[in-house]
Amino acid sequence: MAKVNFYINKKNPDKEYTINVFLQNGRKGKFKKSTGLKIIGKHWDDLKQAPLPESKTGERNYYQLRRKLPKLKAKILESTIEANYNNETINSEWLSKVIEVFFGRSSADIDFIYLSDYANHFIDILPYRIQKNGVTGVSESTVKLYVTTLNKIIEFEKLKRKRFKIEEVNLKFHTDFIQFLSKVQKLNLNTIGKYIKCLKTILKNAKQYGLKINKEVESDAFRSTKEDIYFVTLNTDEIDKIFNLDLTNTPYLDNARNWLIIGVWTGARVSDLLKLDNSNINNNFIEYKSQKTKQKIILPIHWQVQSVIDRNEGNFPHKISNQRYNDWIKEVCKLAGINEVCKGSVFITKKTKSNKKEKTPQRKKVGTYPKWKLVSTHTARRSFATNHYGVLPTPVIMSATGHTTERMLLAYIRKTAKDNALVFQEFWKKEKMKQQKETKLKVIKTAN
Repeated sequence: MAKVNFYINKKNPDKEYTINVFLQNGRKGKFKKSTGLKIIGKHWDDLKQAPLPESKTGERNYYQLRRKLPKLKAKILESTIEANYNNETINSEWLSKVIEVFFGRSSADIDFIYLSDYANHFIDILPYRIQKNGVTGVSESTVKLYVTTLNKIIEFEKLKRKRFKIEEVNLKFHTDFIQFLSKVQKLNLNTIGKYIKCLKTILKNAKQYGLKINKEVESDAFRSTKEDIYFVTLNTDEIDKIFNLDLTNTPYLDNARNWLIIGVWTGARVSDLLKLDNSNINNNFIEYKSQKTKQKIILPIHWQVQSVIDRNEGNFPHKISNQRYNDWIKEVCKLAGINEVCKGSVFITKKTKSNKKEKTPQRKKVGTYPKWKLVSTHTARRSFATNHYGVLPTPVIMSATGHTTERMLLAYIRKTAKDNALVFQEFWKKEKMKQQKETKLKVIKTAN
């Protein structure tokens, strides 16, 4: 019986090592070969033959590695069984070829005419993709989005009982795929739009690779879907209510509240926020590297954030998951009386005959709800940007949020032409009042 194991020749835990594969083909032989994949020694779990969990590897992201190793193992075992059945010679060169084909390093044995095959290859090369800003590789969230897109394509193909070739992706495919994601998968139009955008990027990349794509893909009609997004922000008065709320009897809510306060005064994405600790403080400044954009963010510590740290014996709050943070800050805001009725959308979960909620939520339902129900993990970041816009210079806000252009920032906080006109109006009112005050002082002075 064939067995496959992964290992590294770890000597120095702080050095990077190549992950090797060991194939034992029953009594027919043992073979070793490099996978070409690398990992820091201290981040490798010898027992599980996999990278350690993300929480133990710091900034190192091994999502792609955790995804690929089990698939590679399955591919080698499958190929070994097939080769033994066909009486093929299995040796180190054979093993090397299987590995090369799996990773797309040898195009001779791979036919990229199928959409799912090329999409899988596209995901494999994401860590080596050079972005417009010169950075090599993409964030974990980007990889996950493309992986999910591929999974949606595969599910769509199963429903249609057909593997689609790249050239077969046309406007009809576009329409049918959107309909599948909406009616079968119960996804909202903005989520569907993300998958369509990924699909189009994969196809454009295939064209650059030299493959022929359908001309309809490049038409204006082959576009992403979208719908209005409703979100809420917390103003400074509401933030003060949350900050002053007595949660002594509910430590878990007190901890979530503390993270929320840090969030509204740092503008950090939740993926960065919940990882902050004392090592991110340097001379009264909070410093961290954005997981998504790889930008270095530096900003002063707000007095409420310092108070949170002081009340926690000089430490950041206890670590919690994104989901618990999302759920608990709603409870915190409810207790703080954040009850203003706002338009927004919430997930409506379906109930079974036994009156138990299903795990998969249905489409978001738009309506009017108390604001606390609409608060989510993203509320703190949007509140930070919104509360400081028009008060601080836009480039200063962008340096904290990590937005690279003013257009991106304004789109993020949904500032319209009317909003900007109101800022002008308020400024001119202050200028007029200032002028009237100066005129009055001159009149009084002349009279004296």
